[in-house]
Amino acid sequence: MSRTDYDRMVGDLVNYLVYMGEPAKAERRRLGVIVLLALAGLFVPAYLLKKEYWKDVH
Repeated sequence: MSRTDYDRMVGDLVNYLVYMGEPAKAERRRLGVIVLLALAGLFVPAYLLKKEYWKDVH
């Protein structure tokens, strides 16, 4: 086995073991991105409402 083939095989094995150690990581990461995008989308209306409510105070 050449050095390149060995390095590729070891890399594949390590990636497989990392995945098997925590298979739900991909789902959590996908859900986290969705939550962050939803929060970013809700930030704009909340900021605009705050400006509207406090415009007479400042």
